Amino acid sequence: MFRAVIADDEETIRNGLKKLIESYDLNLTVCGTAKDGEEALQLIKKYQPEIILMDINMPFMNGLEVIEKVKELDSDAKIIIISGYDKFNYAQRALELGVYSYLLKPIQFREFKNIITKAMDSYSKRMWEINKIKESGHDNANHKNIGFQVLNYIKEHFTQNDLTLNLMSERLHISQSYITKIVKEKTGANFTDYLNNLRINMAIKILLDKDNDYTINEIAEMAGYSSQHYFSRAFKNYTGLSPLQYKTKNKL
Repeated sequence: MFRAVIADDEETIRNGLKKLIESYDLNLTVCGTAKDGEEALQLIKKYQPEIILMDINMPFMNGLEVIEKVKELDSDAKIIIISGYDKFNYAQRALELGVYSYLLKPIQFREFKNIITKAMDSYSKRMWEINKIKESGHDNANHKNIGFQVLNYIKEHFTQNDLTLNLMSERLHISQSYITKIVKEKTGANFTDYLNNLRINMAIKILLDKDNDYTINEIAEMAGYSSQHYFSRAFKNYTGLSPLQYKTKNKL
């Protein structure tokens, strides 16, 4: 039996999604509902659901923050965002975090059932893949080779703004959870942090190049960010300064 957790700050939506899922007669049970991000994270830790339905704007901890934590706990869980906000930066961040689907309210009932069913099928296939990997028994040499392959791919493609766990999994034919494990093992950071480190370090080199006259937006694109807003936020989180402040402070 698959398990699902629903997180939304509106009680009517939580209850409505629960009843809707139960009406589909799928091999899926709703094991908990949460009204805020902190409660959602606790339920996810407790029940370890395969399917997670997540709103973005919630009290205490927003949905994207919860997803970042969940990906560290279980990168294979299928996360479906259900949001009333059609904002590009939300969708972009969701894709970077490797969510399964992004649905806008109001939900189309038939579409919702199809997404849930496909998410369950996708999870089953992923578990089959992981079991095959375990059965084949990766020896140390093979593990090292795969580790080199994963890190080399990231280093060669980190400037692509569409680089995600999903994309790497498809291109390398390695499960997301195995990629996540390798990145953590080899770098000490999760996938998103490692990717941001590479991108921000590249942006810093461009910023400090005395001969360049690129705009912040152009630097963001060169470093792998499709949104200047997200680039500036990531840069400030990493350095404590905005890109322009950093350039001014370190100007020779």
